[in-house]
Amino acid sequence: MLPVGYFPCSRATPSGENVDRLIDEILEQAKLCEKNRYDGFYFTEHHQQEDGYLPNPVLMAGLVGARTTRLNVGTCVAIAPLYHPVRLAEDCAVIDAATKGRFRLALGIGYQDVDFEAFGVDPKQRVRRTEETFSTLRDAWAGKKVSALSSDYQFKDVSVTPRPYQSNPGIWFAAWSKPGVKRAARIADGWVVDPVQSISVIKVQTDLYREECAKVGRKPFVCLMRDVVIGDSVEQARALAEPTMETLRWYFEHGVYVPDEHIGQVSSVKNLTFDIAAKDRIIHGDASAIFEQLGRFKEIIKPDYLIIRMRHPGGPAQQQALDDIHRFGEQVIPHL
Repeated sequence: MLPVGYFPCSRATPSGENVDRLIDEILEQAKLCEKNRYDGFYFTEHHQQEDGYLPNPVLMAGLVGARTTRLNVGTCVAIAPLYHPVRLAEDCAVIDAATKGRFRLALGIGYQDVDFEAFGVDPKQRVRRTEETFSTLRDAWAGKKVSALSSDYQFKDVSVTPRPYQSNPGIWFAAWSKPGVKRAARIADGWVVDPVQSISVIKVQTDLYREECAKVGRKPFVCLMRDVVIGDSVEQARALAEPTMETLRWYFEHGVYVPDEHIGQVSSVKNLTFDIAAKDRIIHGDASAIFEQLGRFKEIIKPDYLIIRMRHPGGPAQQQALDDIHRFGEQVIPHL
């Protein structure tokens, strides 16, 4: 069975109110995921967001880990260049110990300038800082003393304690550019596919990733992220898809899409319809339709892990989100 993780909405209201309620809702979702066959629960991060976007995915993973007993918890993704690598190694080790090995770390290099501005980090340094973070984490968790005497960090012969519960915690890396995919193969234990690109784009990237893994002697591990809109039928899912479309329009306006046979001909965001955006991209419909669509991804991409997103800033409301989690867990996950 393909393991499935859940990716919650980390935004409160447009003006950032009721963050406490958002966290309560997330914890309720996590507990339901644990009861409904989900393997993991993962957080991302952004900063300086007016909508109260939760900025600390490591902390949130720890909170969920403390409220669950089986569910894996982690980041997808934490922005590696924004962290001091020793602090990140320590925090992750503590959560891994507290959850008895249920912590999973996925990192990315970041892409929004406001995130870097919040920490006074030059985005041009993000690749170097990310690779140094990977190196420090691996050595620290292996029990080695770590040092960095560069323009970014100054520390020497530091011991990171405590050690993680896992003997060798893996680190995934998210990327959607050609250099990024190659970097994932070279330095990471898995590659996270963004939820935006279509199957044809992902196929090219996946082939490249597996080729690069073979070159460096790493076993490939593909984590596929997808947006899911579940309903009683494809038609009902289309009617429920507006919150998902709001997010996808934002991606389009910010140039996130790799041109493909569907998106490539769309010249304006006002022309980005659900039918165009959903083709080979959004998993939607009833359980049968969803299983059929995911079957294509399994056949063509052959993912090792799946993370789904079903709630966005625009909705659905909490009760519907819980119903969707339950329905996907009961009707889809057992057949993957």
